[in-house]
Amino acid sequence: MSKLMLLLTAVLLLSGCNNESKTATVELPKAVKYQRVSESTGSIFREISGQIRSAEQSSLSFRVNGVLQDIYVSKGDLVVMGQPLAQLDDSDFTVALNKTQASLGSSRASAKAANDQLQRATRLPEGIISLAELEQLSNSAEAARQQVKVIEADLARAKLDLQRTILRSPFDGQIAAVSVDNFSKVANGQEVIELIDGDAYEVEVLLPESMIGNINYQQAVTVTVSALQDKTFPGEVSEIGSRVENGNAFPVTIRLNQSSDKLRNGMSGSVKFTVSNRSIPAYLVPLTALDFTHSLSAGTAQNASLYVINEQTMLLEQRKVKVGHIRSNSIEVYSGISENEAIVVAGIPFLRDGMAVTLWQAN
Repeated sequence: MSKLMLLLTAVLLLSGCNNESKTATVELPKAVKYQRVSESTGSIFREISGQIRSAEQSSLSFRVNGVLQDIYVSKGDLVVMGQPLAQLDDSDFTVALNKTQASLGSSRASAKAANDQLQRATRLPEGIISLAELEQLSNSAEAARQQVKVIEADLARAKLDLQRTILRSPFDGQIAAVSVDNFSKVANGQEVIELIDGDAYEVEVLLPESMIGNINYQQAVTVTVSALQDKTFPGEVSEIGSRVENGNAFPVTIRLNQSSDKLRNGMSGSVKFTVSNRSIPAYLVPLTALDFTHSLSAGTAQNASLYVINEQTMLLEQRKVKVGHIRSNSIEVYSGISENEAIVVAGIPFLRDGMAVTLWQAN
């Protein structure tokens, strides 16, 4: 009887040990942070930063030498085409114009006298005046006429120089800078005023050679200006450089189709280009959701893996996916997942295929 009791006791003890062992190895479901696959696109975008500038800007200068008499504008002033901006002392130019006008009057009188003398000589009877004398009178009259033309040209130049003592705005715009002061000597071609067109802006960016083949004239883009609370402006490609600058980058100019009175020269703008269109949808997935089997190469699709939550069994399914271009903190995924599926987006190194999980909920 005592042996039977000892045997039963031993069996119960062993059974209890096995139960304790099984209880110790039970794994509780792990709460995982997840995100549903939602955003898809058929296009690839690239964002390149550049500097905003006026589409039309001019360094204005006088075309004659002189002493600056008046500046009519200040930095920041809005002006219209034809408006006077500055003026040189025109006294010397006025004197030169009056002198040339007087010379022209004298020259015209001399030309008339020479022509009258020629006409009288031609009316004389034959033999009264020799052919040589007649030819000399004709030459004198022609020289007088040519002298009138020379002085008329001088007069036109004198009038033009007088007009050029006033610097006028070539287009509607805004004064960006005034480089000289009143009563200073100004040379022909010296910058006096910088004028910009405040209604038309453009952005110049440098595109790598891997992108330049996908860019076309008049291609639509968007420009985001961070200084204006990320305001977005539509634009189009207006110029594409044919030579590389700064390494393997090509200059490309974007003209904005809309403007704003808050835009300023020198602001930074992020230009969003569509570099290709795909018929296969691409889903944007956080980079933290992927486990890469090897390094990514720009512009080529590579293999990676991620975890999809089977919401019926609440088990993880590890899937191989094809990925493409990185966009900020996300990456394009072209296969392996479907819209509305739940994928794990954090703690990937600590997960495994078939692992039981629960959905993490923020408190």
